Amino acid sequence: MGGCIGFLKTLRRIVSEVQPTHVCVAWEGGGSQRRRSIFPEYKLGRRPEKLNRFYGDDIPESEENRKHQLIALLEMLKYIPVCQVYASDCEGDDIVAFLCRGPFRNSNKIIVSSDKDMYQLLNETTRIYSLHKKRVLTHHDVFEEYRITPNNFAMTKALCGDPGDNVPGIKGVGFKTVAKKLPFLGGDGDILIDEVISYCQSHSEESTFYRRIVENRDVLERNWQLVYLDGSMLSANQISKIQHAVDTFVPRTNRIALTKVLVKEGIGDFNVEEFFYSFICIDGIGNPTGE
Repeated sequence: MGGCIGFLKTLRRIVSEVQPTHVCVAWEGGGSQRRRSIFPEYKLGRRPEKLNRFYGDDIPESEENRKHQLIALLEMLKYIPVCQVYASDCEGDDIVAFLCRGPFRNSNKIIVSSDKDMYQLLNETTRIYSLHKKRVLTHHDVFEEYRITPNNFAMTKALCGDPGDNVPGIKGVGFKTVAKKLPFLGGDGDILIDEVISYCQSHSEESTFYRRIVENRDVLERNWQLVYLDGSMLSANQISKIQHAVDTFVPRTNRIALTKVLVKEGIGDFNVEEFFYSFICIDGIGNPTGE
């Protein structure tokens, strides 16, 4: 059960550090059918995320164990003041993007993730807590590392592709080359595909880099649809479910119920009192260890 305990400990630590008023957990819903309809090879053959990737525990890697831990974690989170958000046939990324650009667009928020796709959501009100780097990242951090601004991060990924999602980019186009040859992607404005193509056409005599981009506009347009997170990959029904989960959520704590689940799973060394005390910052929580 190392993945579950690692998740809960990480959640407690970040809540203690950040002191949020709300916490949402976005679950994967089986992947995006809309993306697969655009590009059938999207995430083809990709293995599920291992629970021990971020938590460092010696966790059995079998699919059976992974499913067992996920089911147990779903049950545990029912008794913790976090809003679980799920919609079938969509990705957790799309849920996070919808929450950031929709219900919480004007709120200060922190996305907890190590997925670089989230960088495009960074702005004045949105930061990212990187599980890999174990620190909070801002739009300035992304620019310092890539010389690309977050608002143009999706465009850069559309050009370069994403091997992790089995999305091929344009041959010979990588992040460092893009930052050097398309410096305007390091600016504050949101660059459109037409602007990229127009710039490359005007410089096509200088390098094959520019000519390849012009010749592969179709690849750029396809990849943009795959990597850009704006809620367009969600159906009206999915959006309705996500919005309903947020609107109707009432934060509650149930120490006894959580303890029973932990005992059932053979976990006897988890400090439940200390865990719940971390959540006194959540709006609507009066007694953090009450039933």
